[in-house]
Amino acid sequence: MKMLFEDLYIFAPSEKRARKISFSEGINIITSSKTDGTNRGKSIIMRSLYHALGAESRFEDKFEVKNKVFILHFLVDTQHYYIYRAANLFKVFDLEKRLLFSTIKAAALAKELQAIIHFSVMLPNRQTNKLEVTPPVYNYLPYFLDQDKYEGSRFESFKNLEQYSNYKDFVLFCHFGVYTQYYFTLIRQREELESRITEQDNRLSVLNEIIKDIGKKLETTAYSKDVDSLQRDVAQYRQQYSRIIHELNHSRNALVNARNALYEYEATLKGIAEVERINERGLDKLKSGTCPECGSSVNDLLVLKSRRYNRAEDIITVRNDIQGFVCKLKESISGEESHYRELLAKLNEYEKSLRINTAEINDILKYKGMCELKDDVVSEHATLQQARNKDNEELRKIKGAIKERNKEKKIINDRYYQYLMEAKIRFGLDEIPEEKLKSVASNLEASGSDKCIVTVIWYLTIIRLRNEFNHNAIQLPIVFDSPNNVENDDEKTDVLIKYLLENAGLSPQFIMSGIGFDTEEAHETVGDANIVVLSTPRFQLLQKDEYVKYEPLLSEFCAAGSDQIVDSKGVDYEPRDIS
Repeated sequence: MKMLFEDLYIFAPSEKRARKISFSEGINIITSSKTDGTNRGKSIIMRSLYHALGAESRFEDKFEVKNKVFILHFLVDTQHYYIYRAANLFKVFDLEKRLLFSTIKAAALAKELQAIIHFSVMLPNRQTNKLEVTPPVYNYLPYFLDQDKYEGSRFESFKNLEQYSNYKDFVLFCHFGVYTQYYFTLIRQREELESRITEQDNRLSVLNEIIKDIGKKLETTAYSKDVDSLQRDVAQYRQQYSRIIHELNHSRNALVNARNALYEYEATLKGIAEVERINERGLDKLKSGTCPECGSSVNDLLVLKSRRYNRAEDIITVRNDIQGFVCKLKESISGEESHYRELLAKLNEYEKSLRINTAEINDILKYKGMCELKDDVVSEHATLQQARNKDNEELRKIKGAIKERNKEKKIINDRYYQYLMEAKIRFGLDEIPEEKLKSVASNLEASGSDKCIVTVIWYLTIIRLRNEFNHNAIQLPIVFDSPNNVENDDEKTDVLIKYLLENAGLSPQFIMSGIGFDTEEAHETVGDANIVVLSTPRFQLLQKDEYVKYEPLLSEFCAAGSDQIVDSKGVDYEPRDIS
């Protein structure tokens, strides 16, 4: 399985500027003149690719990434997709531009993309320590290098990776296929068994205390004589019952308020759509020389057209904001519905176990009832102890299977050492100690002109190991931003470029940027590569004529989902009336 980038669109709606870059399978080079080719936008293009897919790239502040809209047309094998990103709003479309889903949550995006590429990295949550599907950026870590972050074996090219502690080792072995779905299933089973055994131990401890307490009360017949204590117990039970009812009412009110707000936002989106249609009809009239307000002929249309076009851009901005609010409300409603169900289940269980009935109070006080209660508790204790022993044996087997699985890590580390030793000898990297090459978890770095070379070697080695040990996993495009943008002499630069091109076949698509590839000599070096030469003025990657050309695509994707935001978490649920 492979992913290929087809077309990248970058829009600045407030400036009415845009740019489209097309890619092909194989080698792609984004370049500009070696004489005066800096600041032409190469890094913006490179950073935008995986940013569109949910990563947080390190754009310069002056680029104002939150005011940009990204659309990426990509393939997974033969299936075409478009992904639309405006700030934290994501929408994914098929080839016919039908909306498949939209969300503002990285977790929801990760699960939807997992269904498309059949791959995801899983890491333990920092708070709960339970495994979860990570945001999509962790899928892309070995495949992207930012021109300012050639830091050896450190993953520094993307932002916001600190939500997981000590993630590097875990991410790498997910990519290598050691931490597979089978492995994660074992981990989840181990966690579930450990959690269940802990609950069983806690319950056994409680049952032991209950058995002791009942024994004491049977000896003193305290329950049959102390009616006042019983009445206080009953009052306490009723108080707890009332608290659950109160929480249910509060949750129901929260759901009603959230649904009302959602209805208002959706109505607003419909209104925006109507305003957009009116605005478009006005533009059509202006094109024919007719004033859309009074119907009279107008000679000077510049001011009226400017107002209408500005209104169209405002509609895009407002619609994006409101769609984001709708997504947040959907998430809030989904969470409150889950809380409501939990309260209902708790209430039902409480009603079953409590059975408060004043006519039965005398039966509860009877000595015989206490004896029967003790028998039930002892029976539950024996059943629970048997279940605990069975779970403990199953846990022992699962831990053994996990241990066997972890032996594969040594095989990968041995191959890692082999590849890096070969590269160390080839490039004469004498400053790197051999000990640093024995484990993928070790930190590998260099200084001076070797810094870039070591970084490239490490990343390509990781991809090579991934292909070798996890060959069924999807192959993603390699995106290396300006790998020759360091203080290398010409000889080292030539060796590095040759090494990159030799290893370009590690992925079906290799995308590299750098200056000076626009010459005939460079063309001979890279062969049949798709070379994109940026010749626009400095700091003007986005152009007004391209905005006019591709604005219909922006408007179509922006308008999609105005009536309904699709979210995998959305669930229809009717609250229970308990008033």
